[in-house]
Amino acid sequence: MTDTVDIYDDAIDALVHDPQVQADLAARMDRVVEVAKATAPVDTGLYKGTIHRVEQPDDDGAVHVDAPVHYAIYVEYGTRQTDRNGRRIHLPHHVLGNALDAAGGDH
Repeated sequence: MTDTVDIYDDAIDALVHDPQVQADLAARMDRVVEVAKATAPVDTGLYKGTIHRVEQPDDDGAVHVDAPVHYAIYVEYGTRQTDRNGRRIHLPHHVLGNALDAAGGDH
């Protein structure tokens, strides 16, 4: 005897687009923004100032946090650039990843 499981993709899609679910996701991502801004390194303040929740969710209902400066990837992951003693100059900060963890998210 085998059991079958029916998955109703339309119901799952409808659930993720439900206004209450979207409001909950937006609130969670707002918390991620708060943590990211509190922990972001500051040189000029531009990186920190651009951290925000993307207003429109993706087609699949995902809600995102972004820092749209051209060097954000280097703040997040660092570089391989080293000084004359071989020490890395630009260490990774993992700002957005750590903020997502601190806010109880998954990435």
